Amino acid sequence: MKRFSEFINEEANALHVYDIDDTLVHPTAKINVKNKQGKVVKTLNTHEFAKSTGKTLPQGHSYDFSEFRSSEKFSRESKPIKPMLSHVRLTSANKKNKVIFNTARENMDDKDKFIKTFTRHGVNMKKIHVVRAGNLKTPESGPQKKARIVSGYIKTHKPKEVHMYDDDKGNLNHFLKLKEKHPDVQFFAHHVQPNGKHIPYND
Repeated sequence: MKRFSEFINEEANALHVYDIDDTLVHPTAKINVKNKQGKVVKTLNTHEFAKSTGKTLPQGHSYDFSEFRSSEKFSRESKPIKPMLSHVRLTSANKKNKVIFNTARENMDDKDKFIKTFTRHGVNMKKIHVVRAGNLKTPESGPQKKARIVSGYIKTHKPKEVHMYDDDKGNLNHFLKLKEKHPDVQFFAHHVQPNGKHIPYND
């Protein structure tokens, strides 16, 4: 068996990076906006939250992401996006590919249950690493954190090309900016539609 240090430095012909929410599954989890008394004053879905990124909340208000930490809710209620899950199965079956899930979520409350949700849909999670950008406690935006994660994987795995699949154009825009940092790598952005189709995207 290979040591972890050997595994992370394996070269890959292609790195495939998948978002999770609204790319591989449609979640039901919502983001709550709470006032300083802890009362929920607004509820946002993932698309509404993405549009609000960068906007300042009223003083004393904060975002509550607790629903996104519930593995039970994720497992029981998320609707699979079958074309994209099929795509993951194909790319991860190729030994020359490195496949990761790059999510804005933080750690889930039950890692095994979360992973088994994808296993149930035929995805071999032994070949895929889930990276949680929400765990990075830096002042960067979500898209910037995701791009930094991808850049790290490029440095360790040295792929010839990188593909990113995401429903959020903001994430894809920051991904494509990595061309300047990694000029010898080909970048391909894929904008995922609600029905699971993905189309080439250029910022």
